[in-house]
Amino acid sequence: MTDFVGPEGPIREVTTGMTVVDAAGEEVGTVDEVRMADAGAVTGTGQTTETSGNWLTSFADIFSTDSGMSEQAQERLVRLGFIRVDATGVFSGHRYVEADQIASVAGDEVRLSVAADQLFK
Repeated sequence: MTDFVGPEGPIREVTTGMTVVDAAGEEVGTVDEVRMADAGAVTGTGQTTETSGNWLTSFADIFSTDSGMSEQAQERLVRLGFIRVDATGVFSGHRYVEADQIASVAGDEVRLSVAADQLFK
């Protein structure tokens, strides 16, 4: 068995406040939060030893309550790692980018490999 050694790919270089642009070069917004992968997570909230409350309530700390995102999508994001984007314009609100949707990070810009309308909200 291989031990999980941490995040892979360009997500390692993402920090809050960076500008996010989609595959077409259109600005989506700015990075609000970065969550690294938790490949060994027991639940979608990651490894936890808390005994009070249930793991679904902790999703409220990460995901917008009005997102309508499925529980499976939330768990996928936690397991893969993601960035939360404070989106602007037509895409206002939060958008969630899976770690593998990040094409590159250069300077103060995160470039995605997908269009903004393909992101979880």
